[in-house]
Amino acid sequence: MLVRCILSTILSATACCLVAMPSLAVGEPSAEHSRSFILKDGGNGQHTDMIMLTVDKTSLKADLRTWPENPANSSVLRTFKIAIGKAEGDKQFEGDNKTPEGIYFAQSHLDDSSLPMKYGRKAIPIDFPNPIDRAEGKTGHGIWLHGVDRDGRVNEAKVTEGCVAFYNADIANLANWLKGYQGVVVIAQNIAEINQQQDMTAVRQATEAWMSAWASRKIDHYGGFYAPDFRFDRFNLKKYINYKRRVFSSYQNMSVTFDNLRVVTHPKYAVAFFNQDFHGDGRYTSIGRKALYWDKEADGSWKIRRESFENRRFEFMTFTDAELALLSNSTSSNGEKEAKNPNL
Repeated sequence: MLVRCILSTILSATACCLVAMPSLAVGEPSAEHSRSFILKDGGNGQHTDMIMLTVDKTSLKADLRTWPENPANSSVLRTFKIAIGKAEGDKQFEGDNKTPEGIYFAQSHLDDSSLPMKYGRKAIPIDFPNPIDRAEGKTGHGIWLHGVDRDGRVNEAKVTEGCVAFYNADIANLANWLKGYQGVVVIAQNIAEINQQQDMTAVRQATEAWMSAWASRKIDHYGGFYAPDFRFDRFNLKKYINYKRRVFSSYQNMSVTFDNLRVVTHPKYAVAFFNQDFHGDGRYTSIGRKALYWDKEADGSWKIRRESFENRRFEFMTFTDAELALLSNSTSSNGEKEAKNPNL
C-alpha cells in the first residue's frame, strides 16, 4: 500500500515523524537471454508500480523491473541484451563515445518517422547531462536508448557513440513500459553496486528528515542537509538558504505534502524523488515533483549537492497479467523467445 505523508505547519511549527521502509540491494545476476520473473505481490490480475531499467555495462544486460516503496518487493519483468559505447568508462565529454553512468529519467519518446535509420524503430532519450553531470563538468547530449539498423549490431557489443542499443523488437516493447518522464534508468559498470541496503536506508532517512525540517520551518536544521558546494540556479548555498528563510517567514499558513517517495543509489551518488505539493496562505500553490541529488561525504553522511523541481508529477504504471504475459512471450529481433510466462 502506498503511503502518503502530509507535513504541514499552521501558524506554529508542527513536525511530522516519518518511518523508514526496509531496503534491498538489487544487483542479482541477469539471465543469459531475455526473460521474465515472478511478481511478488500480485494475485488480482492488475499491478501498479514505478518502473525502472537497470543497465549493466559489464554483462551487457538491462533489467526492466518494478521499483515499489519497499524495494524488497521489486520484481524483474524482463532482461534484455544490449550494446553500449565504443569506448570504455564513464562519459566525460561530447564525442568520447562512452556510455554515461548514473541515475537518469526517461524523456519523450522518438519514433521511426523522426529517426535516422541507424537508430531503428524507436528511441527513448534520457536526461544526460543531469544536474550532477553538469556539476562535474560533463558535456554531451543525445544519449538515447534506441533500436538498430540491423540486428547484428547489438551482438557487436560496443558499437554506439554512447547510447544503449537494443534489438528493435525489444526497444518497441521497452517503450510500452518505460514511459517518458516517469521511467527511471540506472546505468552502472556493475549493477551489483547499485541500491545497496545501507545507502538506501541512509538516504531515505535523510530525505524524510529534510522533509520534516522544511515542513516545520526549522531553517537552520534544513540548511544542514546541503553540501557546501550546493548550487541552485543563480544561488550558492548561503544565498539559497537566505532565500528559503524569506520564503519560510513570508507565510502565516503553510503546508507541504509529499508522496510517492523513491530512493535510488549508485556508486557515484543517490537520488531521492517524490511528488511535492506546496500551499501558502491561499495565495500561492506549487504542485509537481522534486529530485534531491545526494552525495556521500568522507564521514559517511549524505548531503544534497543539487535539486530539481518540475511542474509534473511522478505517476505509477498500471499493468495487467495479460500485458505482462505479452512482454514475456514477445520475440527479440534475433529470434529469441521467452521459455515460459511469469507465474503471477
